Amino acid sequence: MSRNEILENIKHGIATNNNIPKNDVKYKNPMNHTRESLLEEYKLNQSNNKAIVLESDNLPKTINEILTEVNASKILLNNDLAIDTKDINNNYQTIPYTKSIDFVREELFNIDTSVVEARCGVANVGIVGLSSNPASPRLASLITNNCIYLLKKENIVESLHEGINFIKQYEKKRSNTDILPSNIIFVAGPSRTADIELQTIFGVHGPRVVYVVLY
Repeated sequence: MSRNEILENIKHGIATNNNIPKNDVKYKNPMNHTRESLLEEYKLNQSNNKAIVLESDNLPKTINEILTEVNASKILLNNDLAIDTKDINNNYQTIPYTKSIDFVREELFNIDTSVVEARCGVANVGIVGLSSNPASPRLASLITNNCIYLLKKENIVESLHEGINFIKQYEKKRSNTDILPSNIIFVAGPSRTADIELQTIFGVHGPRVVYVVLY
């Protein structure tokens, strides 16, 4: 929209009791695709972001295999997962995230692995989208050394714009209100920084190892 159009709209709004007309802006995706399939695009870009991407037709089996691989002992579980926590092997101590950090701070900081249900995946940049709510506290994706994200293949969208809208609709449906969650989060892979002597260090602000399980 040009400067003159903006000024004309302001003048029109003042003349009509501040009823400034709205112009719908259509989103145009600037990213180029490298794969025909959203799933393949997502897998490629998420792997490039250093997450370990697995496809599964048996979630409990896949999760138990990952827990063995990372040598897990204590597992933090959000309460909106697509699995029954009873299906996780008894070799591990499972801890449902049902209490505020103010009451379980010491316990939470001694947990090595978390399992989090992702809301969506964004194919063209290879990230998972999360939203925080009482069943899925934000800290679960930050506090542990290992994080396992569960993501439905049908919830993979093309762009970040679609991902934000997907999460908004999910939360509106979940809460049956128009109130948005306190946090909408997008995660590219394991936490990393190169601030110190330009050396890439993993696990500084979040998990060192990230799995994305597509089901």
